[in-house]
Amino acid sequence: MQGAHGRARGKSAPDVVDSLSVSGGAIAGSLRGELAGGPRAELAARLRKRLAACAAAPALAVALSGGVDSRFLCLALQRQGIPFLALHARGPHIPEAESRAAAHWAKGRAIALEMVDFSPLSLPKVAAGSRERCYACKTALLAALRQRLTQRGLPDALLCDGSNADDLRAYRPGLRALREAGVLSPLAEAGIAKADIRALGRDWELDDPDQAARPCLLTRYAYGCPPDATGLRRLAEAETALAALRDGDGRPALGNFRLRLRPAPLLQCERLPRQQATAIAEILRTHGFWPCEQAESARISGFYDGPSSA
Repeated sequence: MQGAHGRARGKSAPDVVDSLSVSGGAIAGSLRGELAGGPRAELAARLRKRLAACAAAPALAVALSGGVDSRFLCLALQRQGIPFLALHARGPHIPEAESRAAAHWAKGRAIALEMVDFSPLSLPKVAAGSRERCYACKTALLAALRQRLTQRGLPDALLCDGSNADDLRAYRPGLRALREAGVLSPLAEAGIAKADIRALGRDWELDDPDQAARPCLLTRYAYGCPPDATGLRRLAEAETALAALRDGDGRPALGNFRLRLRPAPLLQCERLPRQQATAIAEILRTHGFWPCEQAESARISGFYDGPSSA
């Protein structure tokens, strides 16, 4: 492979990566354009510099979850004309709707995407609901992504993820796995926080820049509660139905929310509108989560890692 990434060693590398240069450069041009001199020009410049450094690798790959962070990273690479291969892991811990959405988004952006089948349920620390489950899962996942890159003739590819600067200040056990696997996080390294991603995403016409965070379904289980494929599927179906509830203005009725298993179910929401009580109960009953405690809470992320869960 020639160009920004030099020459790849595998036979399939030109087919896999060089074909991306058209989609990377043609869709929107470079990062330098519209924000030069604007209020977010410094952020864009830092990101541009960091991505340019990543482009010096033999090849570049992005772990695309389908969330706003990894989608923004893909968009930024495209705007800078840097070719890359996106990898999405699908398995029982990821709702099927999210995997379909990630594939649909990548196709719409002309991004080459590899779907990697991966199940963490056989990992001892995941099966036991250990506090190390996220680290164990991420370690195995990154190994699976690296294996796919090797199979595609890209053993020396630089693998990046969408972690942002806020993640560095929160409890994120998966970050240790990223460091150990040599995965880079260009957004975090450029000091780009979640609010910056949403703001720049709006500037660059990223689809759904206000997309709510939806971590993997394993995080719904309290530590010590072993997950299983059937329970994960029911969780995904229930949360999909709950997310479809809308208020009178067409906004998500519950705001940000999670359906927790402690092991008794807990529906934790930013809002619990009384007019939705019947619909909520019916959804929870249909998917086997009734009776269910319900609670309004401003703190959604990191529920099992806070002082109250000790």
